[in-house]
Amino acid sequence: MSKKALDLFAGAGGWDVAAEALGWQVDGVEIMPEAKATRAAAGLRTIADDVRYVDPAPGEYDVLIASPPCQTFSMAGRGAGREALDAVLAGVAQYAAGLRPTYEELTASTGDERTALVLEPLRVVLSSMPTYVAWEQVPTVLPVWEACAEVLRTAGYSVVTGNLNAEQFGVPQTRKRAILVARRDGKPAALPKATHSRYYGHTPEKLDTDVEPWVSMAEALDWIDEAYVGFPRRVQEGKDDIPVVLNGVAYRQRDLRSGNRPAPVITSKARSWSHFSPAGAVKRMGAGMVERYGERPGRSVNAPSFTIRASAGRNEPGGFVWALRNGNQAKACVRDANQPAGTLFFGKRTNTVTWERGAEVRKMTVGEAAALQTFPADFPFQGCMSKQFLQVGNAVPPLLALAVLRSATEDVLL
Repeated sequence: MSKKALDLFAGAGGWDVAAEALGWQVDGVEIMPEAKATRAAAGLRTIADDVRYVDPAPGEYDVLIASPPCQTFSMAGRGAGREALDAVLAGVAQYAAGLRPTYEELTASTGDERTALVLEPLRVVLSSMPTYVAWEQVPTVLPVWEACAEVLRTAGYSVVTGNLNAEQFGVPQTRKRAILVARRDGKPAALPKATHSRYYGHTPEKLDTDVEPWVSMAEALDWIDEAYVGFPRRVQEGKDDIPVVLNGVAYRQRDLRSGNRPAPVITSKARSWSHFSPAGAVKRMGAGMVERYGERPGRSVNAPSFTIRASAGRNEPGGFVWALRNGNQAKACVRDANQPAGTLFFGKRTNTVTWERGAEVRKMTVGEAAALQTFPADFPFQGCMSKQFLQVGNAVPPLLALAVLRSATEDVLL
Protein backbone atom coordinates (compact mmCIF):
# COMPACT_ATOMS: atom_id res chain seq x y z
CA MET A 1 0.00 0.00 0.00
CA SER A 2 1.28 3.44 -0.88
CA LYS A 3 2.21 5.60 2.08
CA LYS A 4 2.96 9.26 2.62
CA ALA A 5 6.22 9.96 4.44
CA LEU A 6 7.92 13.00 5.92
CA ASP A 7 11.72 12.93 5.93
CA LEU A 8 13.32 15.37 8.36
CA PHE A 9 16.94 16.38 7.57
CA ALA A 10 16.41 14.85 4.12
CA GLY A 11 19.73 15.85 2.52
CA ALA A 12 20.28 14.51 -0.98
CA GLY A 13 17.66 11.83 -0.43
CA GLY A 14 19.07 8.47 0.69
CA TRP A 15 15.88 7.64 2.60
CA ASP A 16 13.73 9.14 -0.15
CA VAL A 17 15.24 7.03 -2.94
CA ALA A 18 14.34 3.95 -0.88
CA ALA A 19 10.84 5.20 -0.04
CA GLU A 20 10.07 5.99 -3.68
CA ALA A 21 11.24 2.48 -4.60
CA LEU A 22 8.44 1.27 -2.31
CA GLY A 23 5.95 3.45 -4.17
CA TRP A 24 5.56 6.02 -1.41
CA GLN A 25 5.16 9.78 -1.69
CA VAL A 26 7.91 11.51 0.29
CA ASP A 27 8.29 15.12 1.37
CA GLY A 28 11.86 15.88 2.40
CA VAL A 29 12.66 18.80 4.71
CA GLU A 30 15.96 20.42 3.71
CA ILE A 31 17.57 23.88 3.82
CA MET A 32 21.08 23.26 2.43
CA PRO A 33 21.10 24.98 -1.01
CA GLU A 34 23.20 22.31 -2.73
CA ALA A 35 21.10 19.46 -1.32
CA LYS A 36 17.91 21.21 -2.41
CA ALA A 37 19.38 21.57 -5.91
CA THR A 38 20.27 17.87 -5.95
CA ARG A 39 16.77 16.91 -4.88
CA ALA A 40 15.24 19.12 -7.57
CA ALA A 41 17.48 17.59 -10.23
CA ALA A 42 16.51 14.10 -9.02
CA GLY A 43 12.80 14.92 -9.02
CA LEU A 44 12.41 14.56 -5.24
CA ARG A 45 9.74 16.54 -3.38
CA THR A 46 11.21 19.10 -0.97
CA ILE A 47 9.92 21.28 1.85
CA ALA A 48 12.46 24.11 1.93
CA ASP A 49 12.11 24.96 5.58
CA ASP A 50 13.89 24.73 8.91
CA VAL A 51 13.02 21.50 10.73
CA ARG A 52 12.31 23.52 13.88
CA TYR A 53 9.30 25.12 12.19
CA VAL A 54 7.86 21.95 10.66
CA ASP A 55 4.66 20.99 12.46
CA PRO A 56 2.57 18.47 10.49
CA ALA A 57 -1.03 17.88 11.48
CA PRO A 58 -2.02 14.56 13.09
CA GLY A 59 -2.64 12.02 10.34
CA GLU A 60 -0.97 14.14 7.65
CA TYR A 61 1.83 11.59 7.23
CA ASP A 62 1.90 7.82 7.67
CA VAL A 63 5.66 7.60 8.21
CA LEU A 64 8.14 9.88 9.98
CA ILE A 65 11.77 9.43 8.88
CA ALA A 66 14.73 11.24 10.42
CA SER A 67 18.53 11.32 10.36
CA PRO A 68 19.43 14.35 12.50
CA PRO A 69 22.94 15.87 12.50
CA CYS A 70 25.57 13.68 14.15
CA GLN A 71 28.72 15.82 14.33
CA THR A 72 28.58 16.44 18.07
CA PHE A 73 28.07 12.74 18.81
CA SER A 74 30.91 11.31 16.74
CA MET A 75 33.21 11.56 19.77
CA ALA A 76 30.66 10.34 22.32
CA GLY A 77 32.25 8.57 25.25
CA ARG A 78 34.77 11.29 25.96
CA GLY A 79 34.95 15.07 26.20
CA ALA A 80 32.43 17.21 24.35
CA GLY A 81 30.75 14.21 22.75
CA ARG A 82 29.97 12.69 26.13
CA GLU A 83 28.62 16.01 27.39
CA ALA A 84 26.40 16.34 24.31
CA LEU A 85 25.03 12.85 24.85
CA ASP A 86 24.28 13.53 28.52
CA ALA A 87 22.53 16.80 27.66
CA VAL A 88 20.29 15.13 25.08
CA LEU A 89 19.43 12.31 27.49
CA ALA A 90 18.40 14.97 30.00
CA GLY A 91 16.14 16.46 27.32
CA VAL A 92 14.55 13.06 26.67
CA ALA A 93 13.94 12.75 30.42
CA GLN A 94 11.91 15.96 30.25
CA TYR A 95 9.75 14.43 27.52
CA ALA A 96 9.35 11.30 29.65
CA ALA A 97 8.13 13.47 32.51
CA GLY A 98 5.44 14.92 30.29
CA LEU A 99 7.24 18.18 29.64
CA ARG A 100 7.87 19.67 26.20
CA PRO A 101 11.21 21.52 26.27
CA THR A 102 11.59 24.12 23.55
CA TYR A 103 14.39 24.07 21.01
CA GLU A 104 15.84 27.19 22.62
CA GLU A 105 15.85 25.50 26.04
CA LEU A 106 17.55 22.42 24.62
CA THR A 107 20.13 24.54 22.81
CA ALA A 108 20.90 26.39 26.04
CA SER A 109 21.32 23.14 27.97
CA THR A 110 23.43 21.40 25.31
CA GLY A 111 25.45 24.44 24.23
CA ASP A 112 25.15 23.44 20.55
CA GLU A 113 22.19 23.95 18.22
CA ARG A 114 23.09 20.82 16.25
CA THR A 115 22.91 18.73 19.41
CA ALA A 116 19.44 20.05 20.22
CA LEU A 117 18.24 19.07 16.72
CA VAL A 118 18.50 15.37 17.58
CA LEU A 119 15.28 15.67 19.60
CA GLU A 120 13.28 17.35 16.84
CA PRO A 121 12.11 13.96 15.49
CA LEU A 122 10.69 13.11 18.93
CA ARG A 123 8.83 16.43 19.01
CA VAL A 124 7.32 15.85 15.57
CA VAL A 125 6.27 12.27 16.35
CA LEU A 126 4.53 13.22 19.61
CA SER A 127 2.68 16.11 17.97
CA SER A 128 1.61 14.38 14.74
CA MET A 129 1.48 10.69 15.79
CA PRO A 130 2.40 8.98 12.50
CA THR A 131 1.72 5.26 12.27
CA TYR A 132 5.33 4.36 11.52
CA VAL A 133 8.69 5.80 12.58
CA ALA A 134 12.25 5.17 11.31
CA TRP A 135 15.30 7.03 12.63
CA GLU A 136 19.04 6.69 11.92
CA GLN A 137 22.17 8.03 13.58
CA VAL A 138 25.78 7.14 14.37
CA PRO A 139 26.19 4.18 16.79
CA THR A 140 27.07 6.39 19.75
CA VAL A 141 23.53 7.82 19.69
CA LEU A 142 21.95 4.44 20.44
CA PRO A 143 21.43 5.40 24.13
CA VAL A 144 19.38 8.40 22.95
CA TRP A 145 17.25 6.17 20.73
CA GLU A 146 16.75 3.76 23.63
CA ALA A 147 15.62 6.62 25.88
CA CYS A 148 13.30 7.94 23.16
CA ALA A 149 11.89 4.43 22.77
CA GLU A 150 10.60 4.52 26.34
CA VAL A 151 8.82 7.82 25.65
CA LEU A 152 7.28 6.43 22.46
CA ARG A 153 6.07 3.31 24.24
CA THR A 154 4.11 5.44 26.68
CA ALA A 155 2.51 7.07 23.62
CA GLY A 156 1.30 3.69 22.36
CA TYR A 157 4.09 2.65 20.01
CA SER A 158 5.82 -0.70 19.72
CA VAL A 159 9.52 0.20 19.45
CA VAL A 160 12.80 -1.57 18.76
CA THR A 161 16.32 -0.13 18.60
CA GLY A 162 19.74 -1.48 17.66
CA ASN A 163 22.88 -1.09 15.58
CA LEU A 164 22.86 -2.38 12.01
CA ASN A 165 25.87 -3.13 9.79
CA ALA A 166 25.29 -1.78 6.29
CA GLU A 167 27.24 -4.55 4.55
CA GLN A 168 24.69 -7.05 5.89
CA PHE A 169 22.08 -5.45 3.63
CA GLY A 170 24.03 -5.41 0.35
CA VAL A 171 25.86 -2.11 0.86
CA PRO A 172 29.54 -2.42 -0.26
CA GLN A 173 30.68 -0.56 2.84
CA THR A 174 31.19 -1.43 6.51
CA ARG A 175 29.03 1.35 7.91
CA LYS A 176 27.38 0.82 11.30
CA ARG A 177 24.33 2.86 12.25
CA ALA A 178 21.97 3.14 15.24
CA ILE A 179 18.37 2.55 14.15
CA LEU A 180 15.02 3.14 15.84
CA VAL A 181 11.87 1.62 14.37
CA ALA A 182 8.40 2.20 15.85
CA ARG A 183 4.81 1.51 14.85
CA ARG A 184 1.38 1.94 16.42
CA ASP A 185 -0.78 -0.26 14.21
CA GLY A 186 -0.99 -3.05 16.77
CA LYS A 187 1.87 -5.04 15.25
CA PRO A 188 5.31 -5.55 16.82
CA ALA A 189 8.15 -3.35 15.63
CA ALA A 190 11.15 -5.19 14.19
CA LEU A 191 14.55 -4.43 12.74
CA PRO A 192 15.31 -5.98 9.35
CA LYS A 193 16.96 -9.37 9.12
CA ALA A 194 20.35 -9.47 7.44
CA THR A 195 20.38 -10.53 3.80
CA HIS A 196 24.19 -10.62 3.47
CA SER A 197 27.11 -11.80 5.57
CA ARG A 198 28.82 -9.57 8.05
CA TYR A 199 32.36 -8.53 7.05
CA TYR A 200 34.98 -9.83 9.47
CA GLY A 201 38.02 -7.59 9.08
CA HIS A 202 40.53 -9.96 10.67
CA THR A 203 39.18 -12.99 8.79
CA PRO A 204 37.68 -11.69 5.50
CA GLU A 205 37.25 -15.23 4.22
CA LYS A 206 34.73 -15.95 6.98
CA LEU A 207 31.11 -15.75 5.78
CA ASP A 208 27.84 -16.09 7.65
CA THR A 209 25.67 -19.01 6.59
CA ASP A 210 22.20 -18.87 5.02
CA VAL A 211 22.73 -15.36 3.60
CA GLU A 212 24.46 -13.86 0.57
CA PRO A 213 28.17 -12.92 0.75
CA TRP A 214 28.94 -9.26 1.42
CA VAL A 215 29.31 -7.06 -1.66
CA SER A 216 32.80 -5.82 -2.50
CA MET A 217 33.81 -2.42 -3.82
CA ALA A 218 34.90 -4.10 -7.05
CA GLU A 219 31.44 -5.57 -7.60
CA ALA A 220 29.74 -2.25 -6.92
CA LEU A 221 32.07 -0.38 -9.27
CA ASP A 222 32.09 -3.01 -12.04
CA TRP A 223 35.82 -3.61 -11.77
CA ILE A 224 37.64 -6.64 -13.07
CA ASP A 225 41.03 -5.51 -11.74
CA GLU A 226 41.88 -6.14 -8.13
CA ALA A 227 42.61 -2.95 -6.21
CA TYR A 228 43.81 -1.36 -3.02
CA VAL A 229 42.08 1.71 -1.69
CA GLY A 230 42.98 4.11 1.09
CA PHE A 231 45.25 6.93 2.20
CA PRO A 232 48.89 7.09 0.99
CA ARG A 233 50.87 6.68 4.20
CA ARG A 234 54.22 4.91 4.07
CA VAL A 235 55.50 2.73 6.86
CA GLN A 236 57.73 4.09 9.59
CA GLU A 237 60.40 1.61 10.57
CA GLY A 238 59.89 0.31 14.08
CA LYS A 239 56.44 1.87 14.41
CA ASP A 240 54.20 0.11 11.90
CA ASP A 241 52.93 -3.39 11.29
CA ILE A 242 53.89 -5.68 8.40
CA PRO A 243 53.75 -3.44 5.31
CA VAL A 244 51.94 -3.87 2.02
CA VAL A 245 54.51 -3.47 -0.75
CA LEU A 246 53.14 -2.04 -3.99
CA ASN A 247 55.62 -1.44 -6.83
CA GLY A 248 58.48 -1.43 -4.36
CA VAL A 249 56.88 1.09 -1.99
CA ALA A 250 55.93 -0.09 1.50
CA TYR A 251 52.57 1.16 2.82
CA ARG A 252 50.99 0.62 6.20
CA GLN A 253 48.78 -2.44 6.14
CA ARG A 254 46.12 -0.90 8.36
CA ASP A 255 45.67 1.96 5.88
CA LEU A 256 44.88 -0.25 2.89
CA ARG A 257 41.78 -2.19 1.98
CA SER A 258 41.44 -4.49 -1.00
CA GLY A 259 38.89 -3.47 -3.59
CA ASN A 260 37.53 -7.00 -3.37
CA ARG A 261 36.20 -6.18 0.11
CA PRO A 262 33.54 -3.77 1.40
CA ALA A 263 34.56 -0.11 1.51
CA PRO A 264 35.37 1.68 4.76
CA VAL A 265 32.60 3.99 5.98
CA ILE A 266 31.90 6.73 3.42
CA THR A 267 31.82 10.31 4.65
CA SER A 268 32.85 13.60 3.07
CA LYS A 269 36.53 12.65 3.49
CA ALA A 270 36.26 10.04 0.74
CA ARG A 271 37.22 12.69 -1.77
CA SER A 272 40.79 12.13 -0.58
CA TRP A 273 40.94 8.36 -0.91
CA SER A 274 43.73 7.14 -3.18
CA HIS A 275 43.59 4.58 -5.96
CA PHE A 276 47.13 3.36 -6.80
CA SER A 277 48.14 1.90 -10.14
CA PRO A 278 51.40 1.22 -11.95
CA ALA A 279 52.40 3.37 -14.90
CA GLY A 280 50.32 2.55 -17.96
CA ALA A 281 47.73 0.59 -16.03
CA VAL A 282 44.22 0.65 -17.40
CA LYS A 283 40.87 0.20 -15.74
CA ARG A 284 39.05 -2.56 -17.57
CA MET A 285 35.30 -2.82 -17.83
CA GLY A 286 33.52 -5.60 -16.00
CA ALA A 287 31.02 -7.87 -17.74
CA GLY A 288 28.12 -5.71 -16.60
CA MET A 289 29.63 -2.59 -18.14
CA VAL A 290 30.26 -4.38 -21.46
CA GLU A 291 26.69 -5.65 -21.48
CA ARG A 292 25.24 -2.19 -20.91
CA TYR A 293 27.59 -0.02 -22.97
CA GLY A 294 29.35 -2.34 -25.43
CA GLU A 295 33.05 -3.08 -25.86
CA ARG A 296 35.38 -0.14 -25.23
CA PRO A 297 39.15 0.13 -25.01
CA GLY A 298 40.82 0.12 -21.60
CA ARG A 299 40.71 3.43 -19.81
CA SER A 300 43.48 4.97 -17.74
CA VAL A 301 42.66 5.03 -14.05
CA ASN A 302 43.21 8.79 -14.18
CA ALA A 303 40.60 9.26 -16.91
CA PRO A 304 36.98 10.05 -16.02
CA SER A 305 35.25 6.96 -14.71
CA PHE A 306 32.58 5.08 -16.62
CA THR A 307 28.99 5.57 -15.48
CA ILE A 308 28.74 3.98 -12.04
CA ARG A 309 25.97 1.62 -10.96
CA ALA A 310 25.35 0.17 -7.51
CA SER A 311 26.07 -3.48 -8.32
CA ALA A 312 27.46 -5.48 -11.20
CA GLY A 313 29.95 -8.14 -12.28
CA ARG A 314 32.58 -9.75 -10.08
CA ASN A 315 36.33 -9.25 -10.09
CA GLU A 316 38.82 -11.67 -11.52
CA PRO A 317 42.02 -12.49 -9.61
CA GLY A 318 45.45 -11.40 -10.70
CA GLY A 319 47.27 -8.21 -11.53
CA PHE A 320 47.95 -5.26 -9.30
CA VAL A 321 45.53 -4.78 -6.44
CA TRP A 322 43.54 -1.56 -6.07
CA ALA A 323 42.94 -0.39 -2.53
CA LEU A 324 40.77 2.32 -0.98
CA ARG A 325 42.10 4.45 1.88
CA ASN A 326 39.47 6.42 3.79
CA GLY A 327 41.68 9.09 5.37
CA ASN A 328 45.20 10.18 6.18
CA GLN A 329 44.90 9.54 9.90
CA ALA A 330 47.09 6.98 11.63
CA LYS A 331 44.15 4.60 11.98
CA ALA A 332 42.67 5.11 8.53
CA CYS A 333 40.93 2.08 7.05
CA VAL A 334 42.47 0.62 3.90
CA ARG A 335 40.90 -2.30 2.05
CA ASP A 336 41.43 -3.90 -1.32
CA ALA A 337 38.70 -3.71 -3.94
CA ASN A 338 37.52 -7.26 -3.29
CA GLN A 339 36.24 -6.21 0.14
CA PRO A 340 33.55 -3.79 1.34
CA ALA A 341 34.74 -0.23 1.88
CA GLY A 342 35.12 1.13 5.37
CA THR A 343 33.04 4.14 6.38
CA LEU A 344 33.65 6.93 3.87
CA PHE A 345 34.04 10.36 5.47
CA PHE A 346 33.45 13.61 3.57
CA GLY A 347 34.17 16.87 5.35
CA LYS A 348 37.09 19.22 5.76
CA ARG A 349 39.53 16.50 4.73
CA THR A 350 37.84 15.22 1.60
CA ASN A 351 41.18 15.19 -0.24
CA THR A 352 42.47 12.34 1.93
CA VAL A 353 40.29 9.55 0.46
CA THR A 354 42.17 7.88 -2.38
CA TRP A 355 42.53 4.81 -4.58
CA GLU A 356 45.99 3.25 -4.61
CA ARG A 357 47.71 0.68 -6.80
CA GLY A 358 51.43 0.48 -7.20
CA ALA A 359 53.06 3.86 -7.69
CA GLU A 360 50.01 5.68 -9.00
CA VAL A 361 47.39 7.43 -6.90
CA ARG A 362 44.08 8.98 -7.88
CA LYS A 363 41.23 10.54 -5.97
CA MET A 364 37.84 8.95 -5.61
CA THR A 365 35.12 10.41 -7.83
CA VAL A 366 31.69 11.49 -6.63
CA GLY A 367 30.16 8.78 -8.81
CA GLU A 368 32.26 6.09 -7.16
CA ALA A 369 31.44 7.34 -3.67
CA ALA A 370 27.74 7.42 -4.56
CA ALA A 371 27.90 3.87 -5.91
CA LEU A 372 29.51 2.66 -2.67
CA GLN A 373 26.59 4.31 -0.87
CA THR A 374 24.21 2.46 -3.28
CA PHE A 375 22.72 5.55 -4.92
CA PRO A 376 21.30 4.93 -8.40
CA ALA A 377 23.65 5.38 -11.34
CA ASP A 378 23.98 9.00 -12.47
CA PHE A 379 22.18 10.37 -9.40
CA PRO A 380 22.50 14.13 -10.07
CA PHE A 381 24.44 15.53 -7.11
CA GLN A 382 24.70 19.32 -7.39
CA GLY A 383 27.09 21.98 -6.09
CA CYS A 384 30.88 22.16 -5.99
CA MET A 385 32.76 18.90 -5.57
CA SER A 386 33.24 19.25 -1.82
CA LYS A 387 29.50 19.85 -1.33
CA GLN A 388 28.67 16.86 -3.51
CA PHE A 389 30.94 14.62 -1.43
CA LEU A 390 29.37 16.05 1.73
CA GLN A 391 25.91 15.10 0.48
CA VAL A 392 27.04 11.58 -0.40
CA GLY A 393 28.69 11.01 2.96
CA ASN A 394 25.79 12.41 4.99
CA ALA A 395 23.22 10.20 3.28
CA VAL A 396 21.75 6.95 4.53
CA PRO A 397 22.71 4.24 2.00
CA PRO A 398 19.48 3.66 0.05
CA LEU A 399 19.79 -0.14 0.29
CA LEU A 400 20.04 0.05 4.08
CA ALA A 401 17.16 2.53 4.16
CA LEU A 402 15.06 0.21 2.01
CA ALA A 403 15.55 -2.69 4.42
CA VAL A 404 14.69 -0.52 7.43
CA LEU A 405 11.56 0.99 5.86
CA ARG A 406 10.28 -2.41 4.82
CA SER A 407 10.74 -3.83 8.30
CA ALA A 408 9.20 -0.72 9.86
CA THR A 409 5.97 -0.88 7.90
CA GLU A 410 5.38 -4.40 6.63
CA ASP A 411 3.86 -7.30 8.54
CA VAL A 412 6.31 -9.12 10.80
CA LEU A 413 6.45 -12.90 10.62
CA LEU A 414 7.07 -14.21 14.14
